[in-house]
Amino acid sequence: MSNRDDFTERTKQLLAKRVGFRCSNPNCRAATSGLSDDPLKVINLGVASHITAASEGGPRFDPNLSADNRCDLSNGIWLCQN
Repeated sequence: MSNRDDFTERTKQLLAKRVGFRCSNPNCRAATSGLSDDPLKVINLGVASHITAASEGGPRFDPNLSADNRCDLSNGIWLCQN
């Protein structure tokens, strides 16, 4: 089983905030955060996605990238789950 190089929570938040909690796909741009039935919660439909895969065997995996580079903000994009 291969290791997965995940983003930190801080990186996930930065990716979302940098695009105003909207999907980065130019053909989508859907809002990824919204109201919940519980006034103390929000619904999150967004996900921090890796541009080059987080683990071996994933799409666009680059074996030349270090684990730090795979987890870096520059290797991330904020997308909706649709």
